[in-house]
Amino acid sequence: MKCVLVKFVFSLGVISLLLFSCNHNRESTKQDTATTDTSTSVYTAAEHEALTYWDDVDMQDTANMINPTIGEQKLVDFLTALNSCSDSIADQAIAKMLDKAKLNKTSLAYFLNLYEHYLYDGNSPMRNDVRYGSVLRYLIQSDHLTDLEKEAYRPIYKLVQRNKVGQIAEDFSFERFDGKIQKLSDVKAKYTMMLFYDTECTHCKEILALLKDTPQLTDLFEKKEIQIVTIEPWGDRKKWVNYEPHLAKNWINGFDPHTVIQRERLYDTKASPTIYLLDAHKKVLLKDVELQLALQIIPQLP
Repeated sequence: MKCVLVKFVFSLGVISLLLFSCNHNRESTKQDTATTDTSTSVYTAAEHEALTYWDDVDMQDTANMINPTIGEQKLVDFLTALNSCSDSIADQAIAKMLDKAKLNKTSLAYFLNLYEHYLYDGNSPMRNDVRYGSVLRYLIQSDHLTDLEKEAYRPIYKLVQRNKVGQIAEDFSFERFDGKIQKLSDVKAKYTMMLFYDTECTHCKEILALLKDTPQLTDLFEKKEIQIVTIEPWGDRKKWVNYEPHLAKNWINGFDPHTVIQRERLYDTKASPTIYLLDAHKKVLLKDVELQLALQIIPQLP
């Protein structure tokens, strides 16, 4: 895997364009998901805004919907508004929006591309597996798709459900430079910063260099409050060995010789580097986080 720079991912949107093309004029006999009645329930102002965000939008106006300054900006503002809502309300708001978008196959495909780009692309500052999981769950539960069609979405949905904040991180074994085999669960530290990297990734080298030179991390490391675990998950032993100068010798530097992490999709490493912060019990505190954000949060941890 190489460094992810800037990319738009169109796979799911294109699939959806095909899957929904035969059904967009047919009215479903029941809702794909539970539709929220915003007129009789009590919501906060932010929740009401999210749930009614698309009520006055004409999804049939294809020209406006696929206009980046209109449709795309509308979606970006919508995703921003969801940050002020609970996951449950955000899930309902996304389902309600997709209920409306599915009536126009072009609009639906366009917005699914945007959801994937903003919520799942490795370099998007708005990436959010929880929100993207809502999109995928909607598609998997849709009455408009056959079981075979839903198979296109299930692998990614399963992946984004893994290692969520609050869950125990998937355990795995890795080889260290000294030849010993160790498990992630056997790492003893109050906090563990785990970093998956690619030896051919320039940005990874920059992040690793920054990690070695960050005083606050060095101080926590010396106090044995945080352990840094680096993992090369791609199975190229020669490249891993040659990469040793970029890694601090007092870190735990691992290698997955059988590429179990990739084959079993234990972790979503769509971009390099991918950083997790775990507590003493290996519960996920931060998932796929930018290093700068992690450095801001770590000093506030108990």
